[in-house]
Amino acid sequence: MDRDPLYSQNMFIRETVKTKKGKKYTQHQLVESVRTPHGPRQVLVLNLGFLDLPRDQWKELANTIESELHKQKRLFTGTPEIESLARHYAEIIVKQKLLDTKEVHSVSAVYESVDIDSIETTDVKTIGAEHVAMSSLQEYGFEKILKSLNFSDKEIGYAKMLIVARLVHPASELETARWINENSALCELMATQVLVYDTALHRSACLLFEHHEAIERGLAETARGLFDLKETVILYDLTNTYFEGSKRGSRLAKPGKSKERRDDRPLVTLALTVDEEGFPKQSKILEGNIGEPGTLEGMLDQLGTDTQKTIVMDAGIASESNLALIKGKGFKYVAVSRKRSYRDDFWQGSLEKNVLLSDGTTELKVRCVQEDGELFLQCHSIEKELKEKAILDKKSSRFEQEMKKLQEGLSKKNTQKKYAAIVEKIGRLKERYGVGSLYDITMESDNDKVRRIDFVRNASGMARDAKVGKYVLRTNRTDLSEEEISKIHRSLTRVEDSFRSMKSHLGLRPIHHKRDDTTTAHIFITVLAYHILAGILRKLGAHKIDYNWQTIRNLLSNHVRVTTTFNTEDESTIHIRNSSVPTLNQQAIYKSLNIKQQPLGRIKLKTPLKKPAVRQKCSEENPG
Repeated sequence: MDRDPLYSQNMFIRETVKTKKGKKYTQHQLVESVRTPHGPRQVLVLNLGFLDLPRDQWKELANTIESELHKQKRLFTGTPEIESLARHYAEIIVKQKLLDTKEVHSVSAVYESVDIDSIETTDVKTIGAEHVAMSSLQEYGFEKILKSLNFSDKEIGYAKMLIVARLVHPASELETARWINENSALCELMATQVLVYDTALHRSACLLFEHHEAIERGLAETARGLFDLKETVILYDLTNTYFEGSKRGSRLAKPGKSKERRDDRPLVTLALTVDEEGFPKQSKILEGNIGEPGTLEGMLDQLGTDTQKTIVMDAGIASESNLALIKGKGFKYVAVSRKRSYRDDFWQGSLEKNVLLSDGTTELKVRCVQEDGELFLQCHSIEKELKEKAILDKKSSRFEQEMKKLQEGLSKKNTQKKYAAIVEKIGRLKERYGVGSLYDITMESDNDKVRRIDFVRNASGMARDAKVGKYVLRTNRTDLSEEEISKIHRSLTRVEDSFRSMKSHLGLRPIHHKRDDTTTAHIFITVLAYHILAGILRKLGAHKIDYNWQTIRNLLSNHVRVTTTFNTEDESTIHIRNSSVPTLNQQAIYKSLNIKQQPLGRIKLKTPLKKPAVRQKCSEENPG
């Protein structure tokens, strides 16, 4: 029986009761009554779930749904609740029917006489950024990687949703589910009609993290082949981000020094290695208070035995024991030296040289010394000096202003003068501005009351001023020139860019999860999204599209999928599901990524407003 529910003029709502494990469940269905050559039949149009509506309003709802399907004008409208439900269910029916309809491939033009006043545009869903993300996932062979790990088709589908959503609309799983269901054409791109729930997304995220090493290894290997990555330089760094909430009893969430100046919140640490072109290789989620030097060994073990790699690190990780560890494993290194001072004659005899940076205008003054199989490169950046001096001067100025206020308060009435309270205030000022160690502070007291406060810049402060804009690099790559050492070190900005992108564009901060397993899953989804994003940005950059990801998302945001509905002169209703024409910027992005300009084709569904009754065929023996 091939019947289209949109033809029906006899819809009604039916109640059914099902029993499962001894418990009864009530469900409601939208049904149409049709006449066929074999007699009257009832055809299911839509499962409504549980309908919380009085029985005497069911018929009115069914009639309103039918009117909505055909955009028929009604003399009387129902209650706001009925109107809202009718529109919701009508959109679902049309959407399901359109998804079941084959795409239109018209060779010649098709003309219809249309009632202009009946034209409506509904079910607007974004598709541009989703199209880019899904195409990149396909290029990376993400589905193949998960299948090799025995993920089911449903689990693979949810995994794709999580990563695409983190790229396009980073949010909690609850908001992600709402966005997928209501705002995005992602399900259409995936050719699925599933209703997404946050609980399913939570489970899928945790399942992905259970296989995090294998998944990251698969993505890194794919990227190596797709983009011909050399991976001769491996950049390693750590960052941390903060939680909203106390996170009591957590193994991961610990107080520590926040890189986002959120020392008031518990933290979690992310360790990341990327290559010289910014492609991520591996990550590890660590406790928020972990010491940077102690994190390196585990990451080195995952790099394999390719001793041609050069490890690049900042001073926080480049301890003497870590440098010895790197050499012991046969790797090379370029690191910012942790040494605070050098003997007086260390730099004597070395000639100062000007190194031109990649921008072609900025110069770096360098001195190079070789000792015990290492090269030490003293660098002095005028640009860095000006920047650091401005920051240091600002902090010092504010610290001194606050100290002067404390001094002046000692001679005023009704101000705090107790010794313990003054010491506490000074401690807070040191913590706030971070320059307290640069000053010698003395206090005179009498009977637990402070009478005098003096502060003066000490030797450490003077030395700090002299070191502004200067740093020392050390490496066992004695085959490199000063220019090459400096260039390799500056590639550390790739890791900083990665962290910045994950925090600002991919929703890494803050973290709202209460459990450690969902916390690690949340962070890992962000890392996976960055794996895909690195390839997208590399391709766009090759075509001189150098926007950040937030700008790319904004440019793609008005490429949408819509349903246009109108009535025709021959008493039919036409529904057309189509995508908007991409703008010039969108076309340039799609062309650079070598993907389709239109991810989905046009779908057309035409149904008559009225359906004549089907009469029984008369036999020759009993005509009429």
